[in-house]
Amino acid sequence: MAALTARCTRCNRVLRSKTSISNGYGRSCKAKIAAASKTADLADFKPAQIESARELIEDAAIVLIRRNVFRSVSTDGTEQYLTARQSCNCPAGLKSKRCYHRAAVEILTAA
Repeated sequence: MAALTARCTRCNRVLRSKTSISNGYGRSCKAKIAAASKTADLADFKPAQIESARELIEDAAIVLIRRNVFRSVSTDGTEQYLTARQSCNCPAGLKSKRCYHRAAVEILTAA
C-alpha cells in the first residue's frame, strides 16, 4: 500500500516538515496568506464573515481543486461546497448572497 503524501492546500506542493503538514500549508504559502489576509479587498464582507473566512483558511478547510475553484467545508463540517470568487453553492451563495467561503477565496487568490 502506498503512503499518502501531504500536500499544501494552496499550491499543492509536497509538504515535508511536521509543522507544514499540521498547518496544511507550506511556509511560504502561509506567509503569503497572512499578508493577503491584511491586503485583500474584503470591503463587501461583514466582519463576522471575514473572521469565519480566516478560520476556514487556518483550519485548512478550503482546498484548491483547480484554477480559482476551491472546495470549502461548512461550519459544522458536514457539507462541502464549490467556491470561486464570484460564486459558491452554499445556501447563502445559491441565494446570490456573499458568504464567508467567498471571502476566504478572496484572501487565497490575493496571496
